[in-house]
Amino acid sequence: MSPFLWCAVIGCGLLVLSLVLDGLLDGLDELLFEGALPVIACVIGVFGGVGLAVEALAGGSAPAVIALGVPVVGALASGVLTRRVWTRLRRSMPRNTVPMTPAELIGTEVRVLWWKDGRGEVAAVARGQQATLPARCDDPLRTGAVAWVTDTDDAVLILTDVAATDDTTSRS
Repeated sequence: MSPFLWCAVIGCGLLVLSLVLDGLLDGLDELLFEGALPVIACVIGVFGGVGLAVEALAGGSAPAVIALGVPVVGALASGVLTRRVWTRLRRSMPRNTVPMTPAELIGTEVRVLWWKDGRGEVAAVARGQQATLPARCDDPLRTGAVAWVTDTDDAVLILTDVAATDDTTSRS
């Protein structure tokens, strides 16, 4: 077996390993750079694949400069490209992908989207995420009003009208 074939197999194996054991190999990220294992796996795999292609096209009789130079250039180019794509993807992902819970909205302001007979739907923002949640309130609310979340009952927010709270505090 050709050393290029071994490199291709090892590179693909490392890539599969990095996907399967995603969180377990983060120590390598701290040692080198973030996303190091997929980038290294890509470089090794492309080196082997391009080396095999050059070997096959030349019939096994290519000069050493071409037989090693072309795979090295291809591998380095793929490493740079993989690193840039990895960095772009990491930047585009939200930092905290855990969805917000109604309980963490207690004490925050929400905007009423629609309201009828003490029930409606509100828009809430927490941790940079916006969610639309059902709500109920004893105070009469109107669309566009701002209210405070005082409690939750399952997934339903319990609200207090901000205007009613401001009126009672200004009278005292």
